[in-house]
Amino acid sequence: MKLLPVLIFTLLFLPAVTIASEISIRPFLIDATMVPRESINETVVLTSKYPNRTSIVYATVNEITVGTSGEILDFVPPVMTDRTNSITSWISISRGRIEIPAGESIELPLDIKIHPFAEPGRYHAFVGFVESKKRDQAQLIASQGNADGVIITVTIRDERVDSMRISSMIVDRFVTNSEQQRIEITVENSGELESTPAGEVIFYDNRGLEVSALPFNTEGVSIAPTKTKTFVTSIPLGTNLGRYKVNANLTYGENQRASLFDSAAFYLLPLYYLYFGIGILLLVLLMLFILMRRGTTVNRGAETGDDVPVFIRDGHKPQPKDHDIDLTK
Repeated sequence: MKLLPVLIFTLLFLPAVTIASEISIRPFLIDATMVPRESINETVVLTSKYPNRTSIVYATVNEITVGTSGEILDFVPPVMTDRTNSITSWISISRGRIEIPAGESIELPLDIKIHPFAEPGRYHAFVGFVESKKRDQAQLIASQGNADGVIITVTIRDERVDSMRISSMIVDRFVTNSEQQRIEITVENSGELESTPAGEVIFYDNRGLEVSALPFNTEGVSIAPTKTKTFVTSIPLGTNLGRYKVNANLTYGENQRASLFDSAAFYLLPLYYLYFGIGILLLVLLMLFILMRRGTTVNRGAETGDDVPVFIRDGHKPQPKDHDIDLTK
């Protein structure tokens, strides 16, 4: 009577119980580095070690997560993935009934074709081979980690271009007040990746000595591909009169850093200096005007005496008057 429960349990759950497999699988690992739209062809060899019976095998494909030492950590359900980042949709292998004669080997073609819009990264899949009479049972056994198979690792290279440039750096030629103490730097993302420019803006005096520096884009603003962004930076020089030069030294990129550079020159001329200069100029002009008028008045006063009319007459009988001048003498 004690054997009856055991017999009932065996009869009920026998279809889900698998016998230790005598199927060898080669290779154990496929590791490939690829790009979107690329495809490769591999071959999986299944060898039966049974001496006298044909093996019925089903192939299953599951996305997995792998630990640092290469162990399988988890099986990812298909509903959590899509074709652009799901390695299971890139793998083609016979999912139907596979028969392996006793003591023989068969070759199964395994194709990997990357989606055209696959996202860069590292992907892992497990192609399991399970001896079972039904496909759904084989899938269940494989997803529970009770199957032998091939681990596939695909690395998608990121070949998108990361490129930015400074399209303009605007500063007033003459900075006369606090409202003009600003620099507008426009950065254009001409690449295919969103990127965040960073760096510093450095100020030099007319002798080439650094007088100040400010960090650039401290908020970490990113620029999407084909977009531009204008950043505003203040001029931290106070009211020091003189000629200055500003340099923008920027960097961008994640995997490979690149540099951007631009420069501009300006004059710092506070308004009170300007007003003082205009006042001096007006004072000089006024003094010159006064001196010129005084010189004109002196010259006019030097001409003294009465105006005397002088007549010169020619004739047969000249009769000179007392006030006439005799030119014959």
